[in-house]
Amino acid sequence: MAPVERGQSPDVIRGAERSLEVKLGSLGGFELRPTRLFVWRGDEREESERVVSFGKEPVGLEYPRNESTVRAGTVEVRTLGNPLMTIALAGVIAFKRWADAPEEPPERR
Repeated sequence: MAPVERGQSPDVIRGAERSLEVKLGSLGGFELRPTRLFVWRGDEREESERVVSFGKEPVGLEYPRNESTVRAGTVEVRTLGNPLMTIALAGVIAFKRWADAPEEPPERR
């Protein structure tokens, strides 16, 4: 088993939305932000990336956040800000979007 490597950016980052990114080697990965979810397959994110929008514009970009990275073998986890807060905010925004969505009329036969 490969050793776990941890790193943290010495600089505070401003003007960026909090995020949680998980890369699974050559399989692909995802990046969760409170307002969007990015999913891709393969090594190259730009080639196969798909975006799911939660319908909100990013807010709170002026707050300082620290970036940290953890690597274990081919798995890499990168966070900008607290990952639990990122997951919670994304869940609340996605649930609110789902709850506010208009109800579809039943299909006619």
